[in-house]
Amino acid sequence: MSSPSKKKGTSYERAVANYLNERLPWLIDRMVLYGNQDRGDISGIPDWAIECKATREFKLAKFVAEAEAEAENLGVPFGAAIVKSPGRPVEDSFVVVSLRQFAEMLS
Repeated sequence: MSSPSKKKGTSYERAVANYLNERLPWLIDRMVLYGNQDRGDISGIPDWAIECKATREFKLAKFVAEAEAEAENLGVPFGAAIVKSPGRPVEDSFVVVSLRQFAEMLS
């Protein structure tokens, strides 16, 4: 049986995938688990590994490092953390990337 925090995370990942699926031209879905070679929580966005976080603790450096490691595992150039804004709808989540990757993305 799943823990309450696991259920909360899974529900948030599904909400993010559904939100993006309604707005992007790709098929967006939750990723399967890969253990220590994790490739993110959301699949279908070209060049990106997406890590979803539904927690009250905003450990942004940790979240971004995790997303970037998952991007490396997936073989894509970018990793982003989508972080739930507590008490707010999914569309008010934050997308967090390092400045390095942000500049790379813009160039």
